[in-house]
Amino acid sequence: MRIGIAAENIPQEKRVVIQPPEINKIAKKHEVIVEREAGIGIDITDDAFMKAGCKIGSRREVYDCDLVVRIKEPSIEDIAMMRPGSIIMSMMHIRCHPKLEDALRKQKLIAIALENLKNSTGKRTVEAVEDSGRIGMEYAFKLWGKDPATANVKIMGYGNMSVGAIRCVARKFASLTILNKRDFLEMAKHIPGTDILVDAVNRPFRREVAKEPPIVTREMLKLFKPGSVIVDLVSTPENHAPVETMHPTTLDNLHYMVDGIYHTSCWGWPGLEPKKIAKRYSLQLMPILKNLADKGIDKCSSLTKAAILRFD
Repeated sequence: MRIGIAAENIPQEKRVVIQPPEINKIAKKHEVIVEREAGIGIDITDDAFMKAGCKIGSRREVYDCDLVVRIKEPSIEDIAMMRPGSIIMSMMHIRCHPKLEDALRKQKLIAIALENLKNSTGKRTVEAVEDSGRIGMEYAFKLWGKDPATANVKIMGYGNMSVGAIRCVARKFASLTILNKRDFLEMAKHIPGTDILVDAVNRPFRREVAKEPPIVTREMLKLFKPGSVIVDLVSTPENHAPVETMHPTTLDNLHYMVDGIYHTSCWGWPGLEPKKIAKRYSLQLMPILKNLADKGIDKCSSLTKAAILRFD
């Protein structure tokens, strides 16, 4: 199998999906083409990939492979370079990206969504969920700009994402309150005195619903003190976010202000710690990728097959 390792082409995204020590185990048997300078953002040279048995190629050569692997969702232009029937393996979040789904279908591709790769217990196998919560919480403290130990933090939700945020708050000795569904019905009572409000609600995205009712309305922003922070760890699409005034932000434009309140909702919190998270993804992905390359799409692991989205 010809495998292409793509460079991430989102502004300020420095990670590469797999690193030389891991790809070496695959390159011994398969032709691997790594896009030129794919690892330069985390100090991995092209020479390091070549010593691991890979070839270095152009973007077009990478996207011409049988299987293309990357971290973040591909662009429409990336997809247009791929051959019908070939495989793209990356984060997809298809339900949030109707144009991406349309492009995959038009090109007749097979997609393997990294977020859908799960073990027999249902836990994601390529993930940094708890780290995402911690990183988002760290950034919220940075925006707030005062002694974290004096902060009054309230976290909406208690899922895997919120665990990282909770541990971060505890380590900084800040005051912490966890809000549950019952509390969501009376947010006007919980907001006053809150310095940092954390949205960790994993609200299912439904395209057919034009707009879901917000939990925190724009009117409620006046209940915060100026300079307070709202951080969305899940980065729910606009008009579906639990906070009415929230929309996803990016690594090159992490926050914005509404009525004197900081808003931040990075689509890819792990990108703020590229070296650590990239290594984690590389280690997690290697056995999955090796099994897929060795066995092929029809005989690979059943857990991988469960993550396949066919548009061919």
